[in-house]
Amino acid sequence: MNIAENNNKIPNKKLVLVGLISVVMFTGGLIGWIKFKQEQEKKIQQSQALLTQACQTDISANSNFLEASKKVNEATRLLYSVPNIPGLSYQQAQSGLNNFSTCIKTVNAKENFFEAKRLSRKALGIDDEMTFSVQEWEGMRSDLEKSIDLLKTVPNDVNTYPQSQKALKVYQNQFQKVNQKLQQEQTAVNAFNRAEDLKNQADQLTRNYPKLETLNEAESKVKDALTLIKTIPQRTTVSQKSQDTILIYQDKIEGIHYLIGSRFLEPVVKLFSTFADSLDSKTEYQDYANKVKNLNKKFTDILKEAPVTKNHPSAKALKNALNRYNDALIVWQYCQQGKCQNSLSAGIIEFRNVLWIPDSFKIKNVPLTKKYKLKESSNIFTQKFVQLNQVRSAIWEQAKSDIQEAQGQI
Repeated sequence: MNIAENNNKIPNKKLVLVGLISVVMFTGGLIGWIKFKQEQEKKIQQSQALLTQACQTDISANSNFLEASKKVNEATRLLYSVPNIPGLSYQQAQSGLNNFSTCIKTVNAKENFFEAKRLSRKALGIDDEMTFSVQEWEGMRSDLEKSIDLLKTVPNDVNTYPQSQKALKVYQNQFQKVNQKLQQEQTAVNAFNRAEDLKNQADQLTRNYPKLETLNEAESKVKDALTLIKTIPQRTTVSQKSQDTILIYQDKIEGIHYLIGSRFLEPVVKLFSTFADSLDSKTEYQDYANKVKNLNKKFTDILKEAPVTKNHPSAKALKNALNRYNDALIVWQYCQQGKCQNSLSAGIIEFRNVLWIPDSFKIKNVPLTKKYKLKESSNIFTQKFVQLNQVRSAIWEQAKSDIQEAQGQI
């Protein structure tokens, strides 16, 4: 055989091979098609058997219904899975759905009713004393919303319709209540968080010896926080925390008031301290009287300008010092009016220029000697007295002690 003949035979072999493959594929495809078609017919047979069993069952009893429901769901799943392809049993599947439509509808309606009842169980079991987080309220609202949607699908020609309509009204009312509780809880949480944020901002502002303007800003923030906290109603998750926080915020405001008072009183304390250091036995009466009057005015003006200073411990200490300076002024004025005895009455020549005050002298009905714990002396006539210089020194020392106390409170 020559080469030409061999070349002519090769294509013939290829054609035979292609033909064989085509036959195999056609045969395999045909067999697969027949098998697929048989499977669809089997689905229909199975679904019809399931539906016949389920729809002949009395589903008024819950135990019977659960079994019937499983069969109906499986049957409808099988019927809906039959594809709409010519040559298959699609129309037969649709007929099956139509023939058992009333039964399927009744079962589906009751399923929806039970599912709605299950979803709403937690939301229906709440009372006014219960508190839940925002997330929990949102979950109950979502479940109620699903329940309501399920009940709305129940047709009016099934036996569960009257029950579903009655339940629908209950669920809708409860939905409004839960939604209101959710909004209340969300508002309360937002208010609490905002209040805490304001308080934290105030904490930042009051660090590192802040200026007076900064302290006023901090006070404003804490007051706003306190106002927010007081709006939080009872029976929310933050109710108890908010009550505890009120005391914290009030203490914070008091602390800020203390710092504000310190800023206002600081220059006055310095003025008092300078005055205390200047006093000695050579101090003139008129100069003393004028300076005490000036101190009184400065102190009174500060109290009017900044009412928060009234309860400041430094203010109380300064007030005590002022009262003592005024006491010294009263005693000194008494002597200036010529009512004090001189040293001649004591019979001691070297103390001739020393003024003496009777031990019976009182300030606001309190004996001078008792108020300032002064030592009494007697003259040759056994009359008891105290020296003016001793009185002034004792009063000024105690006033200076008060001023030092005020300095320690700034």
